[in-house]
Amino acid sequence: MEEIQLYAFDLDGTLLDTAPDFFYAVNKLREANGFESGDFSEVRSRVSEGAASLARYSLNWDENQKEEIEKSRLELLEIYEKCCLGAKLFDGMSEVLINLNENNKNWGIVTNKPRKFAERIVNKKFSFISPDFLICPDDVGERKPSPKGLEMACELTDVSSKNSIYIGDHKIDISSGKSANMRTVAAAYGYIPEGDSVTDWDADFIIDHPLEINKIIENH
Repeated sequence: MEEIQLYAFDLDGTLLDTAPDFFYAVNKLREANGFESGDFSEVRSRVSEGAASLARYSLNWDENQKEEIEKSRLELLEIYEKCCLGAKLFDGMSEVLINLNENNKNWGIVTNKPRKFAERIVNKKFSFISPDFLICPDDVGERKPSPKGLEMACELTDVSSKNSIYIGDHKIDISSGKSANMRTVAAAYGYIPEGDSVTDWDADFIIDHPLEINKIIENH
């Protein structure tokens, strides 16, 4: 098996626990519209699906109410922008990143999060060890499951896809990684949508804790 020289990560639900910030934003939006506080587990399961999914839940919109969902999505993101720096690295992730650095591995982030938010968060939370790249939809013009972000990561680091791996907590991450001809890791500790199972994603590895990535580093 080829040596893994590039470790690319999803952001929300993989590197960072951003669900509490989104839960706060959802509840502020619900409160402003006369709703009671939402369910944290429901919000957590929707984070990796994006702000539109959270907006739908926030005000109980039907999926066909496109205009209402979009309006709520923008309102939700306005609130989120004010609280987005509260996110924390998942337990053990800082040790993993330090290990990657010590082993001279390339690592970085490919996320569906708009750069407007992602760059602020990454600059704040990864000041102790900066990623080699941060790639957002703004940079490639497409969101995952498009492989374009991962293909850019390989170009920026001059590492072949066969020597690369992508780690994420949603099936679109695994799909994106496979389309980019990378190996893939399903982060089962992340924001798995209700009714979904990581075992159905056909990832090369499944991990229940970030520190399990160190085993991959050691063995590959």
